[in-house]
Amino acid sequence: MAPAASTSPADRRLADQRGSFLIIAMVFAAAISIVLTSYLALGRTSLKLAHRSYFANDAANLAEAGLEEALYRFNQMGGGVAPATAWSGWAFSGTNAMYTLPPFNRDQNAVGIVKVHVKGYDGSNAAPTVFSQAVITPFDGGAPIVKTLRISLKLNLPFGLVALSGLTLNNSTFADSFDSNPTNSPTGPWVTYSSGIAHLKAKVAVLAGAITIGTGKINGDLYLGAGVTSPAASKVTGAIIKPYTMAFPMPAYPTSASVSQSYNLGAAIPATLPAAGNLPAADGRYYYFCNGATIGSATITSGKNVVIVGTNTSMTFGLTVQNLATCVIYMDKTVVLAANKTINSSNWAGSLQVYTTTASTCSFANNSRFSGCLYAPNAPLTASGSGGSDLLVGSFVAKTITASNTMDFHYDESLQPGSAWAVTNWLELQSAADRATVAGLTNNYLR
Repeated sequence: MAPAASTSPADRRLADQRGSFLIIAMVFAAAISIVLTSYLALGRTSLKLAHRSYFANDAANLAEAGLEEALYRFNQMGGGVAPATAWSGWAFSGTNAMYTLPPFNRDQNAVGIVKVHVKGYDGSNAAPTVFSQAVITPFDGGAPIVKTLRISLKLNLPFGLVALSGLTLNNSTFADSFDSNPTNSPTGPWVTYSSGIAHLKAKVAVLAGAITIGTGKINGDLYLGAGVTSPAASKVTGAIIKPYTMAFPMPAYPTSASVSQSYNLGAAIPATLPAAGNLPAADGRYYYFCNGATIGSATITSGKNVVIVGTNTSMTFGLTVQNLATCVIYMDKTVVLAANKTINSSNWAGSLQVYTTTASTCSFANNSRFSGCLYAPNAPLTASGSGGSDLLVGSFVAKTITASNTMDFHYDESLQPGSAWAVTNWLELQSAADRATVAGLTNNYLR
């Protein structure tokens, strides 16, 4: 038997070195494997985050598309289209409307679904609300991305004269228009109406009842409800649009609880508002509440914005709104302007807005002058001129309107909104509490 070969010290050292190198190589390989695995995981996570960020922005855009779809329907109604036609294809529950847009195929095979819920779609609400929710399901099966937006709207008044149940223009009474602010400057100056700057752009609407025009004329467009017989074409210089429909609901009146700062005047209206030492609410307006008052000879200080809310309150002559000031009045009784008296005759019509729920007659007598926006959809409005200094400027909404003896109506084109409905509030709903609220408000149509 041959003796075993001996191993020299040098050979043993070389073998040890090879073993050490192998272990080091294995350690390095393991470290590289760990690094690569971590890098791949990081890259995958970064890719998912990037995709979710992209889809989050995309979902916001899709949700806005839902809002635009609803706004389009509202503005169709503003153009006189009947609600049933404007909202064709939507589902309805009372005054709520619901619609799911066709699916959107997004990048990387993701699918976007947009649902829209509208509260007060038919114009019966002066401040309807639109919810739009976009849900994108990513291609990788990750959690859906949800964006929910809400807007509140308000009804603008694109008309100079609205008679909900009948219009009578006796004698040579007419309606026309003018532009009190041709430069469209937010600070004016606003010019006073005169025949030299009159335009044929009046907008008159009669939704029901009859329309009678004496020897006068409507110098502009006439919008008629389906049951209203058109006058002779010679009585209208512009177009006669028929059938036309639009709701004119009362807005919600402010309450002392709904504003951050207000004052109770009782039955006495100060000669000047705001009163000395009074502070505005958070929205910059001065709020005053009264009961049993008559709003008459008061002056709204230049540059101030005043809101008066009256219970058992009426309005008569004498109110003056100074330059760059505004006054909004919410009340429940009549506006009565006696002969030779004025209301806001020295400022433009947009500086004064009067809302009243009364069903009693509001009236303007001989040689009276009114510049403002009167919204009295439950009340008859009578206006009797004398051919002298009569001047009714602005926008007028009433149940019926009867005018005679050249008590003419002059629509101020500066009141013309860009569209019939304006967005007053835009909000993205993000929290779980918000989403729960949306689900409740939409009867779980949105999540």
